[in-house]
Amino acid sequence: MILKNYSIEYEKIATNFNVILIYGENYYLKNEILQNFTKIFEKKSFKIKLLNEEDILSNGQLLDDYLNQDNLFGEKEILIIQKATDKLLNYIDIKDIKKKLILISDNLTKKSQLRNISEKDKLISCIPCYDDDEKTLKSLLQSGLKKLNIQIPFDQIDMLFNSNKLNRSDINNGLKQLALIVNEKKIDVNMFQSLFNTTSAFDSFEITNALLCCDKKKLSKIFGSFYNFSINFNELLGPLKYKINKLIDIYNFNKSENNIARMVDNYKPPIFWKEKNSTILQLNSWSAEELDLLLDKINEIEILCKLNYEIAETIFNKFLLDIVSKKVLINKYF
Repeated sequence: MILKNYSIEYEKIATNFNVILIYGENYYLKNEILQNFTKIFEKKSFKIKLLNEEDILSNGQLLDDYLNQDNLFGEKEILIIQKATDKLLNYIDIKDIKKKLILISDNLTKKSQLRNISEKDKLISCIPCYDDDEKTLKSLLQSGLKKLNIQIPFDQIDMLFNSNKLNRSDINNGLKQLALIVNEKKIDVNMFQSLFNTTSAFDSFEITNALLCCDKKKLSKIFGSFYNFSINFNELLGPLKYKINKLIDIYNFNKSENNIARMVDNYKPPIFWKEKNSTILQLNSWSAEELDLLLDKINEIEILCKLNYEIAETIFNKFLLDIVSKKVLINKYF
């Protein structure tokens, strides 16, 4: 049975379901949900056991002992299996579990047996955890502030998100700190901003997407992030070249097609659904000829950075600004 991650009735689920599947790419949300369930079961005096799927694959007796043997001391138990995949189904029938079991999985495709069984069975709770977008995170922050009876202007919240790559954990930790001081100190703008610290980094593919989408706001946030103040050109060049070549390949796949959206839809192998919108925006931003020229410019800047390694960071950051503004097409680097 599919349950929405934003309306979980933890007590009810812990009581009524023996098997709980929590899956998806959102590590912070999965961890938050697991912690909430753990607190519930600890209150109910359950003894918590934790295993990884690979432990079970190498020693199936571990799972058999839990499922088929009573606790020697009569204690209530719950087993948490991390990194669960379809392989686990070779060892257990999750539709016939009599003891408490929580399964934590990474992103499961629609073809996953584990996901399909959990979604369809009314006695199994299935909680998908997709990545939080900025709207969701702002809503989470505003809801937390409301509970603390703290009023922060919307423009200050926007400023916080414009200058930081915040995740769910950052927001929850900031709210906890606010709760500790709200009755003792006046919360001004500077204090509010200082309590929400970025702990997640922009990866190379996120930076690449921002550049090729000509997203100046996103690039400004990347430069402003404490954890990304220094961008290593060696780490970024590979993903950047890969994505540019992919865009060129999409153009070449069906040269007679002029509609960008149809071009992306018809491309083989298919573009992953989460990347479609950004890919369409990038193709609308860059022609095939401009992408070819951009590749040449990247080769030039790579040589320039290697010849001037001491100031490579400054050279490369300026080059990134040239890409997002498209000045890269007219500027010379030798």
